[in-house]
Amino acid sequence: MNNFRYFPNSKKDIAKLYRFLSIKDKKELFKKILGDIPLISGDDLTDILNDGIDESSLWRLFSDIDSSVPQKNKTAVFSGGGIYNHFVPSVIDSLISRSEFYTPYTPYQPEVSQGTLFALFEFQSFIAEILGMDVVNASMYDGAESLAEAVLAALRLSSADRDMPANHSGDTVFVSEGVNPDYYSVIKTFTGGTGVKIEKIKLNAETGQTDISELKQKLSKGSGRVPAVVIQQPNYYGVIEDLESLEKIIHSTYNNSNSSPESNTEYTQSYTPSFIVSSTEPYSFGIINPPGFYNADFFAGEGNSFGNYMNFGGPLLGLFAAKKEYVRQMPGRIVGKTKDGNNKDAYAFILSTREQHIRRGAATSNICTNSSLNAVRAAIYLSLCSKSGFKDIALLNLKLAHILRDKLLNTGLFEPLYGGDFFNEFSLKFKANTNKHNKKHNNKTTASEFIEKMAARDIIAGIALSENAVLISATENIRLSDIEKYAKNAKEVLNG
Repeated sequence: MNNFRYFPNSKKDIAKLYRFLSIKDKKELFKKILGDIPLISGDDLTDILNDGIDESSLWRLFSDIDSSVPQKNKTAVFSGGGIYNHFVPSVIDSLISRSEFYTPYTPYQPEVSQGTLFALFEFQSFIAEILGMDVVNASMYDGAESLAEAVLAALRLSSADRDMPANHSGDTVFVSEGVNPDYYSVIKTFTGGTGVKIEKIKLNAETGQTDISELKQKLSKGSGRVPAVVIQQPNYYGVIEDLESLEKIIHSTYNNSNSSPESNTEYTQSYTPSFIVSSTEPYSFGIINPPGFYNADFFAGEGNSFGNYMNFGGPLLGLFAAKKEYVRQMPGRIVGKTKDGNNKDAYAFILSTREQHIRRGAATSNICTNSSLNAVRAAIYLSLCSKSGFKDIALLNLKLAHILRDKLLNTGLFEPLYGGDFFNEFSLKFKANTNKHNKKHNNKTTASEFIEKMAARDIIAGIALSENAVLISATENIRLSDIEKYAKNAKEVLNG
């Protein structure tokens, strides 16, 4: 006899059960069990799904049936600033929960960790292709730490003895005001003992891009050496930077002195500043040219958008990439592909420049582990995404953000903080209102109050930049109805 776990009931048996339970049909049965939650008939569902439907749309389909149904994305999230509300396919949670993957630690024994190492190798390959960079590691803690490590790598490159920390008194690293302020703070912390000065480059008041004329002026002063210039793309205010012009200025600057004017530290001859590009939203490189296209020396940014949740701010996934000639200055670990004794593909760490593996003086960082769990999630996500899918999602993010911005500007309550082009994030400031007597009066609602009142309406409206300016983003998780809801509620809050 077949070992059936469940025995199907005939229509006659089902009718008998209904009579016994004193109910008419299946709907009445489930109503007694589930209460007032509405049901979709099988025939209706077949019609809806007949042509196939993506997972994100399926979630929305069921969440729209009734407001009492638990929703995966009930609150509309328009907040970015480094962590974005992208859709995460369920298959990622399923695969990453396998015991082979479910650890953030380094696979120290390659002979028993081929699956994890293969996934990390694929992660490196995906990210290198997206960024247009030669080599990527696997991986860093988060974007802020990754950027600070890139600045330290640039400091080592500017020193004659690249293995040893140098006294960089008199040197200056220029950081655009468009760099995420949290990242800037971490750079200051990491470089605190080196003696290097961290100085900001202002943004153009109209476009919101890094002020090229000010950068030129500061680089031509000749007071001390400049190991690096840091630019974020798109910048913290959402504006797309002119990396082509910036790169030409940075790489045409030469530090020819043999020593720092304020110390006895020896330096390499004819050294140009390292051009470091950062990013908090790598999806932008599905639309705009990546940093490798602009001859960036280092890239350091955040990769949380790829298959990872917002998680109340962490854990995150730091991305780090460099030109191949700087590979030995990279922190963390690099997975390589080789052949084993049987001439089969094998994976191993080919570079691991941390103090646990090499002498302390030659270590490029003291990273004790890595975010390999999040990196594997990113690898799974990008393998599902495909090249065309990556571009499609990036384009959808771009379109939704522009629709949202236009909708908010049309309310007459907002005006642009900057006029430069943007990807999926932009900055607006509250506009002075006009009363019925056609006299202007300032809106007394602050940005923080606006965000708090919108949150009470199930809308995470953005990040306060100042008293009257807000940073707003849109991702593929935002629907057109969410945009209409944002505009409608913004009117009520600001006119209240």
